[in-house]
Amino acid sequence: MKRFTIQDKGLKLISALFLIGVWSLLSLFVGKEVLIPSPLATLNSLIEIVGEEGFLKTVFYTMARSLGGFFSSLLLAVFFGGLSKWSRTVRLLFKPFAEFLSSVPVIAIILLALIWLHNSLVPLFVGFLVVFPIMYETVLSSLDGIDKGLLQMAKVYKVRKLALIRDIYIPVIFQGLSNISATTLSTTLKMVVAGEVLSQPGFSIGADLQLQRMYLNTAGVFAWIIVILVISKVLNVLVEKIKTGGRFSRLFWGENNQ
Repeated sequence: MKRFTIQDKGLKLISALFLIGVWSLLSLFVGKEVLIPSPLATLNSLIEIVGEEGFLKTVFYTMARSLGGFFSSLLLAVFFGGLSKWSRTVRLLFKPFAEFLSSVPVIAIILLALIWLHNSLVPLFVGFLVVFPIMYETVLSSLDGIDKGLLQMAKVYKVRKLALIRDIYIPVIFQGLSNISATTLSTTLKMVVAGEVLSQPGFSIGADLQLQRMYLNTAGVFAWIIVILVISKVLNVLVEKIKTGGRFSRLFWGENNQ
């Protein structure tokens, strides 16, 4: 197992070095830093951005908006998914709404949010609306997939509803959500940054990206992209830690993660 882990890390390193090499060649071929900056120019911009006084605050606010949108979607998806499972009326009423959110262009959501909400709330709202239908459908499909024989057996043995919810329904829901947690969290981050680009709230990565674009500092844009990738990785690691966090994991994510 250790040997395979070392091999995997080696392959990832080779892949990263290959991408940097291709990037360097493209930069040399184009010959214009404003179009494709070199890795060295991007590194210099990254060092400059990280050294700025408000950098940590900017990263913190963007991460907070992303986590706020993610967990809001999670809680409401569990709530409405559960209601839709046990009420056909709620399911039929909610289905067009979920399909609408899945189909509407993200830019339309952002523009409407700019009309309805304060600029500081737009990114969180956008992140929430984009991932909510994904989580809702996951919760509903997880509940629909529960073995009916298992439920019938629980009914025969008169298992209490509270125990049924705790030992069957909740683990199944969060096992399903765990399979998409990394993807939805990364999606939330990207949507939040997109919302920040247009809404321009104070202390936001999106606002800084827009500023770098206005000054035609493409190296600065690339540097912020690297920061976003690092944040996405950090958030995914946090989710994995939660999923493998002993007692919490057994309760919410299922035994398979142990």
